[in-house]
Amino acid sequence: MRRYATISPWLFTLSLSALLWAPGCTGPASDGGDGSEMPPVAVTVVVVQPVTLQPTLDGIGTLIAPPEKTAMLSPQVGGYVSGVPVVEGAQVHAGDPIVQLDTRLVQSELNKATAAADEARANLALLKKGPLPAEVEAGRQDVRNAAATAEARRGKLKALEELQKHGEISDVQYGQAQSTAAEAEAARLAAAERFKLLQSGSRPEAVAQGEAQLKLAESERDMWALKVALCTITAPIEGTVTQLPVRQGMSVDPQTNVATIQDLSTLYGRVRVPAAQLIHLTVGADAQVTLDGARASVHEGTVQRIGAEAGATTGDVEVLVALSNEGGAFRPGLGCRVHLALAPIPDALAVPPAAITDRNGQAVVTIVEGGKAFQRDVQTGVQTTDAIQVIDGVSPGDTIVTRGGYALPDGCPVEIVTE
Repeated sequence: MRRYATISPWLFTLSLSALLWAPGCTGPASDGGDGSEMPPVAVTVVVVQPVTLQPTLDGIGTLIAPPEKTAMLSPQVGGYVSGVPVVEGAQVHAGDPIVQLDTRLVQSELNKATAAADEARANLALLKKGPLPAEVEAGRQDVRNAAATAEARRGKLKALEELQKHGEISDVQYGQAQSTAAEAEAARLAAAERFKLLQSGSRPEAVAQGEAQLKLAESERDMWALKVALCTITAPIEGTVTQLPVRQGMSVDPQTNVATIQDLSTLYGRVRVPAAQLIHLTVGADAQVTLDGARASVHEGTVQRIGAEAGATTGDVEVLVALSNEGGAFRPGLGCRVHLALAPIPDALAVPPAAITDRNGQAVVTIVEGGKAFQRDVQTGVQTTDAIQVIDGVSPGDTIVTRGGYALPDGCPVEIVTE
């Protein structure tokens, strides 16, 4: 398994062995007391060559379920909990019932709405069908009867007209006969008009009104049917019931969280990364997740997401590392350590960490030229477990002291030895 190191600001620790390797060359030409120079200081060195560095980054995080595979259930209608057919930790499929609400009241309303819709449908059917043959025949007979009555009244009026001319009846009697004849004629005309309507069927306006009433009734029925269905709260996804805070007999409303279902086949190791390091991190990069606790173990993962917003106070960005959980042994909320592989740095000049020391806050290396040691200021970059990048101050082929060069003055003679 490939091992990575941690990126950090350059920090330098002087080992006791390095002190022991500086045997006393305290000046450019120290005098041993007898006029001869001190012997050269034994040092080990490394020749700088371009290498490919693989920096890494460590962080402390927490396991979470994928947000897009987490469902928090709330009822869409209020009511009383009549049943909870699952328990926490149960594996459920999409469509499985999770919480059941009492349906008696909404079912009663649904029954009434269904009856109203049936009545509206029957009325519309009558309008569209039009009158029955018997009704048409009855209308025709009404026209005949009204016509006969009107004809009889006209004949009587004509007979009275001669009597009225000879003064045999009063004008009042003749006026009454005229009125009766006019009423009979009006009744004949009305019967004829009704018969015409019967023959033509229902008016389009009446049919349209009946259709609208049916749609309204059906809409009311469908609304109550939906409320009945919503009393059964089902799982929208396949996963594990991780929270189930309701109990039978509780009263709930649309703001009540009744259950949480999460797909735990893949978990995320959530860690925060300094924004300055994001340039070295890409989606799909390798990562390792070490779980805390009794089941502490290392698991391979990949960077799944990199947050788009940095924290207001820390400037850190959230990074999610996908971790397979096929066995289902891990749970959201477990602590973990996340080890991220950053983008490799090709053709980097690097030296072992022991080659760099600190001089009043300035990174310094000891370079060997012509058998003598010289200190040189350098600018460092990323650091791994076995190398520190040198951005400026050294060149390919330079011989850098790794042991024995601490505090040697410039020009101090040295002797390169092999460990």
